[in-house]
Amino acid sequence: MGGKLKMKNKKIKIIKIKIGEAKRKDINSIVEMGKSLADFHAGIDNYYKSGEEQAESHRKWLLKNFGKRNFKVLIAKDRNKVLAYGIAGIRKPRSFVRPKKVGNIISVFVKEKYRRKGIGKQIFNKFLDWFKSQNIKHIEILADRRNKIAIKAYKKYGFFEFQKKMRLDL
Repeated sequence: MGGKLKMKNKKIKIIKIKIGEAKRKDINSIVEMGKSLADFHAGIDNYYKSGEEQAESHRKWLLKNFGKRNFKVLIAKDRNKVLAYGIAGIRKPRSFVRPKKVGNIISVFVKEKYRRKGIGKQIFNKFLDWFKSQNIKHIEILADRRNKIAIKAYKKYGFFEFQKKMRLDL
């Protein structure tokens, strides 16, 4: 599939999106998109670092965790162009909860031009499959309470609030 369709004098480019595991060569694209996500959060609250401020630590963190059994990075590609990414992991929860391990969706980002096309949902579903294959029964995700778009999407996927994290600035 590919090419262009002509409809009412408009050319529409058909994209063929493939969701799969990221390779080390994709890390630069992920870090670049991560900068946009970080800038979005920095725009919400200056508590968050900008994309430039966090890019190198993000790269190092990805490289350190890449390939670990309990860490998964997915990307959505159209040919060789990375359009979106998702990062998830499996971790031990705090000692006061019953589960021995929980899934954690760390971040998901879709380039603005490709949003509302089901790419984020495809990434989410791949993570669900992975968590199920690892016998994970609980998945957690953290979102800034002011990120209404993300919260709406997560609720649509079945997430619900179960804790409140609070902060005091001195």
